[in-house]
Amino acid sequence: MKAALTTLFATSLLSTAVFANNFESQHRVGLGYTKTSIDFVDVGLSGDWGNGFKLEYGYEFNHIVGLNISYGKNKDSASDAYGSVKLDGSTLKLDTDIGYKFMLDGFNIKPYAAIGVARYTEDVRVDNLGYKWNDAGLFLGFGVRGEIGQHIYSDIRFDYAGFDGDLWGNADFDQFSWTIGYRF
Repeated sequence: MKAALTTLFATSLLSTAVFANNFESQHRVGLGYTKTSIDFVDVGLSGDWGNGFKLEYGYEFNHIVGLNISYGKNKDSASDAYGSVKLDGSTLKLDTDIGYKFMLDGFNIKPYAAIGVARYTEDVRVDNLGYKWNDAGLFLGFGVRGEIGQHIYSDIRFDYAGFDGDLWGNADFDQFSWTIGYRF
């Protein structure tokens, strides 16, 4: 029984690797929208941290594994009787996505999970005073990528990261993005 289970397990791994490698690798570039939210854990403050754009490059090794590099920009401003606040932030990410690309007739879809590293930098101005802050850390994400025809794709994604050392203590970031791009 042990030998049969070992053989079955080895065969399934081998067939998965063969099936995954029956694929032409693909590059892709895209431009999209990003929205950042923040939760300062230590002080209980949370809210919208700005909208912006996202530029991404991706490479798919096979039906299962892809590599992504992205740059996102978020800006926001607010003012009230106490003064004005301007936020200018950016995120640089390197990650891998793991899922399975379902090949349908004229349309492909890949739900996936992602893990990677992110570097977040921000410049905050409160009236004439300001500070700069940056940190790097691991992030997790999930999303779905749809492809229409040979070259057009769209990607919807949610990423979660935790950073240390902000002016208000530890910060948890949530980022949503929607990208449209070109595969070649």
